[in-house]
Amino acid sequence: MEDLELALKSALPIDGIDQLLLGSNDGIALIWVDIQERPDLATLAARHGQEEGYCICTLFYGNPGKRSMIIGLRVEMRQPTRTVFHLAFKVERYIDQLSLFAQFGKIWVVPGPPPAHLVGTQEMDMQTFIEKVVNFAGQGIMVELEPKLVTDLRKLRDEWKQIK
Repeated sequence: MEDLELALKSALPIDGIDQLLLGSNDGIALIWVDIQERPDLATLAARHGQEEGYCICTLFYGNPGKRSMIIGLRVEMRQPTRTVFHLAFKVERYIDQLSLFAQFGKIWVVPGPPPAHLVGTQEMDMQTFIEKVVNFAGQGIMVELEPKLVTDLRKLRDEWKQIK
């Protein structure tokens, strides 16, 4: 319980989440985060665009069996630099985006908040969207979960959907 509270307290503030569909077989949840208090992440994001990265991810959750359930992700970056950060998602608020994350196991973490010209539902080709995000926020950090974590995330999402 103490570890959960610490993880939630240290989680990066989420400014917004978008969905990037890459056809019918692929997609990425785009997480806009506030990194003002974390200059290490700005350095990591800059290097991540130039070098291959490696990280260890762990899921955590709070309030299981309740509508107020929170699903978290601990990301321990090992390369190109070493750092740890947490993301915590209020399931009720972000169920669609978590469903995309649970379906394809990919997130793209970029400094936020999202710019006004990318807010709301818009249809544009993938390359244009990616260019607009990169031009505004930089490369960010792409994280892809291992298949077992994707399965665990789906299970947590599905359990939440069963809650009345």
